[in-house]
Amino acid sequence: MDWIERLNKVVEYIEENLTDDIQIESLARIAYCSVYEFSRVFSFAAGMSVSEYIRRRRLSQAVFDIQNGNGSLIDISLKYCYESQSAFTRAFKDLHGQTPAAARNKSVLLKTYPKITFKLIIRGVTEMDFRIEQKESFKIIGQRTKHAGGPDDWGTFYDTFGKLFDNAGGKSYYKAPFWHVGAYKFIPAGSHYKGDDSDKPKEVICTIGALYDGEPVADGLILQEFPAGTWAVFPVVSDTDNDATGTHYVKAMLEWFPVSNYKINYDLPYLEVYAIPTEPGAVHYDEVWIPVVGK
Repeated sequence: MDWIERLNKVVEYIEENLTDDIQIESLARIAYCSVYEFSRVFSFAAGMSVSEYIRRRRLSQAVFDIQNGNGSLIDISLKYCYESQSAFTRAFKDLHGQTPAAARNKSVLLKTYPKITFKLIIRGVTEMDFRIEQKESFKIIGQRTKHAGGPDDWGTFYDTFGKLFDNAGGKSYYKAPFWHVGAYKFIPAGSHYKGDDSDKPKEVICTIGALYDGEPVADGLILQEFPAGTWAVFPVVSDTDNDATGTHYVKAMLEWFPVSNYKINYDLPYLEVYAIPTEPGAVHYDEVWIPVVGK
């Protein structure tokens, strides 16, 4: 099942549960991916976060309950998962420009946000460059972690890694053309990674550092070996520090895989490789590597 199908299943679940508490973990389970992956893909495909989409759908449906007299305003507020009528009124006015009380008048101009349907569409004429790369087994020297995939988790890990890698002389391992590499495995929501350090759920297993070429391993660094395999490689050229690699990853999921002869190989890691920019503001040439097998 490709991402388009999975996203449409998520939308159907949302529609069936607009009046219930919807947890993003449940949506990620339906999409069979991590919350981190799901959030990125849905936001790119829908043009808004999943929480914003749910908010708009609830407030759209609430209009019909109000105008059809289906309960008091407090009843309708609670029906669509607002803790109070005042919170519902603020959200309703923010979206519609009218209060719920004013919306009882059917001549008042209001907004509606229909249910999304995801389809494979052409987003302009911008091509996606790619190549297929078969790579022998390799090792990364650096640091490894398992965490829940939240912004704080990433920030803490990168800060710790940067200090440790620098103190261990890690930059001496970097080689042209790519000076930095990250290997990521995303664990689907609802799957339990049995780590030996914590009972808390993990969504991301991450190893970052440099490709190992036989040098002595400095104290504090680890070697992580990865098996041989095949990757679809997408070059990323950007003159900003924004998440260009993340955007290319999502575009590949939604636009390249549905029309390719490949599917994702979940036994191998997703890779990001970075070249060091020559000066501040210089163009970055990076690559996104997504593991594949033939369909």
